[in-house]
Amino acid sequence: MRKMHYGWWIFISTCVISLVGFGMVVDTIGLFFEPVSASFHISRAGVSLMVTFQNIACAITLLFAGKIMEKINIRLLLTTCFTVIGLGFISLAFAQSVVQFYIVWTIIGIMQPFALTLSIPVLLGNWFQKYLGTVMGIALGLSAIGGTLFNPIVSATITNLGWRSGWILEGLITLIAILPFTIFVVRYKPTGTTKPVGYEENSAENAENVSWQGLSFKQALHTPMFYLITFAMIALQWVAGLVQHVSPYIVSINLPLNVGATVVSGIMLGAAAGKVSIGWFLDHFNNQMVIILYAIFGITGWLSLMVFRAPGMLIGSGFVLGLGQGIMLVSLPYFIRKQFGPKNYNNILSIISMFGNFATAIAVSVDGKIFDITGSYNLPLMTNGALYVLGGGAVVISIILSYRAVTARNKLKEV
Repeated sequence: MRKMHYGWWIFISTCVISLVGFGMVVDTIGLFFEPVSASFHISRAGVSLMVTFQNIACAITLLFAGKIMEKINIRLLLTTCFTVIGLGFISLAFAQSVVQFYIVWTIIGIMQPFALTLSIPVLLGNWFQKYLGTVMGIALGLSAIGGTLFNPIVSATITNLGWRSGWILEGLITLIAILPFTIFVVRYKPTGTTKPVGYEENSAENAENVSWQGLSFKQALHTPMFYLITFAMIALQWVAGLVQHVSPYIVSINLPLNVGATVVSGIMLGAAAGKVSIGWFLDHFNNQMVIILYAIFGITGWLSLMVFRAPGMLIGSGFVLGLGQGIMLVSLPYFIRKQFGPKNYNNILSIISMFGNFATAIAVSVDGKIFDITGSYNLPLMTNGALYVLGGGAVVISIILSYRAVTARNKLKEV
């Protein structure tokens, strides 16, 4: 019986990190806003400020997270991050002031780039020469499943036992589910005679990888692909900022809040399907056509929200626009690895992701302000459609230019 390649254990580890990590850190925090607000007698905006601090801390840390990840033992780094996150959740069960929430979530924001934003694409990029798009899509797709799975569990705990018990549950799930993998399973990259998955099966690609290890960050700055991918990240992360306004939008067109919540669920399911499917398509079909297809999903989904009023059609629109999110969530880390190589992948991905984080943070406020001024979300919805055209187009152009760069490099070797 053939022994399973260790890369598949890394894949399983990243799946758990995505499912539980994103489920706890990103997808369930909104459940605590109302009970914490009532407990400390502060506004909903005052409570949600902890998310603002989290996002700012995350974006700033991304400036140097890639370099740190290359220098510190990955097991120690991830174990420390998730230990801090898990214990941080538990500490909130004993909070006596909202200030503690601001402090804890700022610290979680500092841990987040290492624990979630970079760990999954970096580990999979190091361990998979073949099937990279597929495994990245599946692992990142589980983040949306995590929200679907843990929201009702945490919600029931808060309802029956109180919000303090909810934080303890979040902390225990994080520590118990993730730490065994970060302590005993995770390895940064293959060493010795161990090679990435698929290495033995494509000698031509192996030879290319040996002779071209990629670009440094400074070298990447001199390529048009860097700016095209960065623009695409900013544009599509700006689009993502409107997701938080979907429920209010549904209410603004005179439909019940439960319909808005269901549309958001449709977006989450669509995002899960989009991440898994785009990864597989990138591994098996023309990459330019794949990006165009998923850009069309994004354009169609967002613009359809303006047109439809029937709940079923709105939910379907949410699912379709969720599919389109696969471009941002899977294809951009995938193409950063493909176009710039492994040499300085961590740092390049980190910096480009930083711009995206700032875009989302700004978009959430700008979209809300536009509604306050106009009384409508039509302008942000139309803007999202346009940004999919521009962002998708930037990715397609980067693919073309990257292909030309590879062709030119191969010709030089022949000479």
